[in-house]
Amino acid sequence: MIEWLERVDPDRLFLTADGRSWSYAEAVERVASRVQPHPVLVRPTLTANSVFDLLAAVSGGGATVVGPTPETNTAAETDLVVFTSGSTGTPKGVRLTKANLEAAASASQRHLGHGPDDVWLLSMPLHHVGGLSIVVRQVYAGGAIALLPKFEGAAVAGAIRDGVTMMSVVPTMLARLLDHGPFEGLRAVLVGGGPIPAGLLERARDVGLPVLPTYGMTETFGQVATLRPDAPLGYRAHPLPGVELRIEPDGRIAVKGPQVSPGYVCEPDRAVPWFVTNDLGEIDDEGAVTVVGRSDTVIVTGGENVSPESVENVIESHPAVEEAVVVGVPDPDWGQMVVCVYRGEPGDIEQWVRERLPAFMVPKRWIQVPYLPSTSLGKPDREAARSLALAE
Repeated sequence: MIEWLERVDPDRLFLTADGRSWSYAEAVERVASRVQPHPVLVRPTLTANSVFDLLAAVSGGGATVVGPTPETNTAAETDLVVFTSGSTGTPKGVRLTKANLEAAASASQRHLGHGPDDVWLLSMPLHHVGGLSIVVRQVYAGGAIALLPKFEGAAVAGAIRDGVTMMSVVPTMLARLLDHGPFEGLRAVLVGGGPIPAGLLERARDVGLPVLPTYGMTETFGQVATLRPDAPLGYRAHPLPGVELRIEPDGRIAVKGPQVSPGYVCEPDRAVPWFVTNDLGEIDDEGAVTVVGRSDTVIVTGGENVSPESVENVIESHPAVEEAVVVGVPDPDWGQMVVCVYRGEPGDIEQWVRERLPAFMVPKRWIQVPYLPSTSLGKPDREAARSLALAE
């Protein structure tokens, strides 16, 4: 990483945070002083020091593990270990190489056209790929990073007025930003990390946010597909340069390309070039992918398969509902019962859903809560929601 920093004009802005700023020359100095020639465990917070610590660690001579615990047997070709979000189960340590990181950064730059004059907002956790990939792609492109330790609508709007041109958000972040528009000066807002509620992209465009649905995962170090900036607004994403996508016979999305991780911690390298995800999707005539759900969250009830993401989209389109998570719980009659845990006001929500979905997809229980459990990245924590449903 330090060699990427050194090739940029040393006087260019690299990072702003907490009212301070650092040039590329200052970044090189701080990173160089932290480099260690052996494996490093980093537990980053969303601070400038963590940015420098991470860049130094990956520039060193051993595998950098980002997460709660050190890992062993990472394999010789591993430069970085990042843990999956764990929103549907136990987090897994993903092994990544510097070649993976460079391929991901290069593909993003070629697809979106961002460069040295762009400022990317960093308000996502650095212990997940969402935040890490922003740092890596900006260092690769020679651009700047504006760090905000917490995503708050007013503060983000202020950062945009101060020159932020690129952003990455999950749908819940985007929804919290809408009331602070209109917006000007942004070139792209990548929206990913979970299902996008129907109508959210349209409302975002109405207030001046150039939203681009994006698809990626820890195993690919972030985005592998993003709606092209010149394409009509839609809920699909075009593959980045060098990335191939296909749909497996069981409906799962498979990915191939130089940014795909060789494998997981304590496991051998992947034997085949295609990485088969747990995401269910469709690919259109342009090669763009639309994610329709996850195979590991499908609820089997009364012999029927229910995609919880599809049900959530309908529920969240009701004006009284702010957020919803749909889960399955054991049931002696149905096998699994469809349950909705939601934040909002009670009302005719069930009837709303019945008018829009087949009967077997309609939740049989409704649990209203003051807040929905989520992961540190803002994704719905399905296991925590399921525990709430089981406790009722």
